[in-house]
Amino acid sequence: MEIPKPKEFRKQRRLPEEEEDEINLLNSWIQSQKPDSGTNPMSLPLLPKTSPVGRLDDNTFSRYAGVLRFEQLPLSKKTKDALRSSNYVFMADIQRASLPHALCGRDVLGAAKTGPGKIFAFIIPVLEKLYRERWGPEDGIGSIIISPTRDLADLIFLVLEYIGKYHGFSAGLLIGGRKDVAMEKERVNKLNILICTPDRLLQHMDETSNFDCSQMQVLVLDEADHILDSGFEKQLNAIISRLPKCRQTMLFSATQTKSVQDLARLSLKDPEYLIALEESWIATPF
Repeated sequence: MEIPKPKEFRKQRRLPEEEEDEINLLNSWIQSQKPDSGTNPMSLPLLPKTSPVGRLDDNTFSRYAGVLRFEQLPLSKKTKDALRSSNYVFMADIQRASLPHALCGRDVLGAAKTGPGKIFAFIIPVLEKLYRERWGPEDGIGSIIISPTRDLADLIFLVLEYIGKYHGFSAGLLIGGRKDVAMEKERVNKLNILICTPDRLLQHMDETSNFDCSQMQVLVLDEADHILDSGFEKQLNAIISRLPKCRQTMLFSATQTKSVQDLARLSLKDPEYLIALEESWIATPF
């Protein structure tokens, strides 16, 4: 395979003043209140319901680790509006544990069962990272989400449509068994978020002319134990070797086998290891 030369490092585009101000505020909030590495935010005392959120009167920011509600997190208005319109108010355990670390850019190794709660735990950081990086249509692939099965990829895409409906990012499903490979090849480099199975992604890396993920910001490996059990270990290793080293990676797995631990060592840097094997939903229909 001839690996295409990477693009020149992208220049961040200018957004409307209101969005620029929001991004600057979010970056300050995230950096000033990020949780200590190696801690589980669920172990922190909860903030009172009446506590102010965001920038406080003394020009500091509210804590976002150890909170219950999505509105208490440093999220863009577009993401919060989507959550609110779908009646998502309270976070599940895996979200409470992982989102504070993921939002500040850390790698995450999460132990969690299948379900929308876990999917939210990586979809929200993907959307927020690209938003704060001012990602645009011309920037191409900003995130790759790898799933072991077509059914799970479909569910991830559905969740992305719900939570990302007010963002302008383009997304696509690249999954084995579909017949429109030629059409995919024509548009894959124009997509911002790829949701794919390992075999289909590697097919595009091998066959699609000028396939370029050199500026990718976030890699997600969902149900890593099932990916490895399905015989995709060689494909995953080949994929990871072609991705940019400077990235955020989130790996979720219901079981922590030796193969999963080996994959984590290969793909993650100083990850936060967070466990939430039981999903607990409060007033969050799906």
